[in-house]
Amino acid sequence: MKVLTAGEIERVMLTVAIAQPFSLKVVSMGLYLGEQTYLRSSWNVLDGFLVFVSLIDIVVSMAGGAKILGVLRVLRLLRTLRPLRVISRAPGLKLVVETLITSLKPIGNIVLICCAFFIIFGILGVQLFKGKFFHCLGPDVKNITNKSDCLLASYKWVHHKYNFDNLGQALMSLFVLASKDGWGQHHVSWPRRGGH
Repeated sequence: MKVLTAGEIERVMLTVAIAQPFSLKVVSMGLYLGEQTYLRSSWNVLDGFLVFVSLIDIVVSMAGGAKILGVLRVLRLLRTLRPLRVISRAPGLKLVVETLITSLKPIGNIVLICCAFFIIFGILGVQLFKGKFFHCLGPDVKNITNKSDCLLASYKWVHHKYNFDNLGQALMSLFVLASKDGWGQHHVSWPRRGGH
């Protein structure tokens, strides 16, 4: 017989504590068949899912969870959803979460439109600025205008972090521009002369 650790005992006690209200509600309301049964509410479905995941987690860990460690990790990750059970008991919080969920579709449409514009301007940026975001790195670069002058002065010809050499880099540069995250320090160092 396997000796349980303190963490396993705590997990079993917590699972029993969340399984008791679940089982009482299922007995009193019915599971699925009927108008006011337990699984007719999406919040109760979430509760039932969390109880089911916790029970499977306990059974798998007691039966030797080392063999199927990947499944056990997923089940333990799903246990992090337990705080969502509080939402079903607070009407104001429940309304906020339901409003957020219903607003996801319109927000998704706006995100798709923004992505389309980013891709269009990213392609345009690649066409206009590919290979032009190099600069000379050295102590006195005031009179250096191209790569050969830079290398002749024994300085380094380096690439900017944000550039338009490919679509991925262009999208990252446009995101930095749109979010204004450190934009001032990046755009000052971008080339004002002709690139190579």
